[in-house]
Amino acid sequence: MDRYTVTFPNYTIGTEAYETIREECPRYGKTVVVIGGRRGVAAAQEKMVKAVEGVGLEFTGFILAGPQPSENNMRKVGHDPAVQAADMIFAVGGGKVMDIAKVVASRLNKPFFAFPTVAGSCAAASSIATLYTDDGHFAGYEHTEKPPVHVFLCTRIMAEAPVEFLLRGIADTMAKYYEAHIASRGHQLKHRDAMGVALSSMCAAPLYQYGAQAVEDNKKHIASDAFAEVVLAVVMTSGLVSNFAAPEYNGHMAHTLFVELANLDSKEERCRQHGGFVSYGLLLLLLCDHQQEEFESFYAFCQSVGLPTTREGIGASEADIQRVFRATAKNQDTLVQPYKITNAMLKKAAEQLEEYAKNK
Repeated sequence: MDRYTVTFPNYTIGTEAYETIREECPRYGKTVVVIGGRRGVAAAQEKMVKAVEGVGLEFTGFILAGPQPSENNMRKVGHDPAVQAADMIFAVGGGKVMDIAKVVASRLNKPFFAFPTVAGSCAAASSIATLYTDDGHFAGYEHTEKPPVHVFLCTRIMAEAPVEFLLRGIADTMAKYYEAHIASRGHQLKHRDAMGVALSSMCAAPLYQYGAQAVEDNKKHIASDAFAEVVLAVVMTSGLVSNFAAPEYNGHMAHTLFVELANLDSKEERCRQHGGFVSYGLLLLLLCDHQQEEFESFYAFCQSVGLPTTREGIGASEADIQRVFRATAKNQDTLVQPYKITNAMLKKAAEQLEEYAKNK
């Protein structure tokens, strides 16, 4: 490439973050469409409407995003008259809403602003969208040219969300650190990728320091300083890592394992399972990579915040987990990893994990 451009999302965090709308958004036009989930719009609509009073912004509509960032759903949202008529897009809700809105905004060349109502992922700050089929199976990624113009992190609203969302975000963000460092090992990184990998260290340190307190505060719906620090790591730091580092340095076996686990039939709510799947995969990855000290630290952390640490904890049968191991080993991309993770390595790591758990 002759050149590349990195665009940063601005952000505001605080219990009254939405008050900044009047300062940040009017320069981008006069009409706004809100794309959101039902619960997200219900939580944020009153604050949002109040925040734009007297600044010349008008809403063309409040559009429900639909259940999945699937091609059919994104096409439907993009063709909605309220979306077509708006100068800018506000995305309100969780990660799937953010991914729908960012793809729609990119395809229509409209600026969009993120209003995450949960701290479940970095979707609100990243330019990468995770795509699914209409029935909820992983379908790949779409890379947009730009992240949101501004991210509004209202900790008052985010602290009201169920703690399972925060646990999901914590597990994903921890994995971002370990996976980035392992995936990039042995590579001569240029500036952009090197920045992403270096930033990933801030995906782990604040969570080890503030994670347990943030989880307890979230359970009590307290928008504390500890909660804000974890929100920033989950949404902003992790999002910047995604925007800097190439996709091959943004993941490793823990997320490949998650994709295979997520395809298992499950009676439990997927949101509740996501964090557990990733944390289980990360524990196995650390054992496969012979990082015993880091494994023990992360194991203790998982126990302190309530993330599962065993096969039983993620609700997978022995037959399920062996099938997942075979699929995970098959899907490893050896071009961007320091070594091939085999089915035998995964089995051995799983046995080590179960034995360690018995003795704790």
